[in-house]
Amino acid sequence: MAKKKKTTTTTTTTSNYEIVKFCAFWGLVIAAIAAVVSFVIAIIKFCGGTAGWLGRVVGVCNTVSQIALIIAAIIPAYRYSRGKPAVWQAFFWVAVIFIVLGLVGINLAF
Repeated sequence: MAKKKKTTTTTTTTSNYEIVKFCAFWGLVIAAIAAVVSFVIAIIKFCGGTAGWLGRVVGVCNTVSQIALIIAAIIPAYRYSRGKPAVWQAFFWVAVIFIVLGLVGINLAF
């Protein structure tokens, strides 16, 4: 007797990681724009531009790109550490605190 094949249908569901994908995409776009702006400003300074505010613009662009990429990384890192023992969660929160303190320190330099 022939065996009957059972076909299964797969359903597509919306991924839980849509927000991660969104943050990663826009973080990458913002980082690319910040890099181009920093490059253009560096060329202006190299060609003799003496405006003192150019350094601040480069710093702000770099900070914005860092924040966008960090947000894109924090969400999946939180989801990863959420199911782990308390030590992993503590490492996550310590790392987040250090990142925030580092960004505050960078912004105080402006």
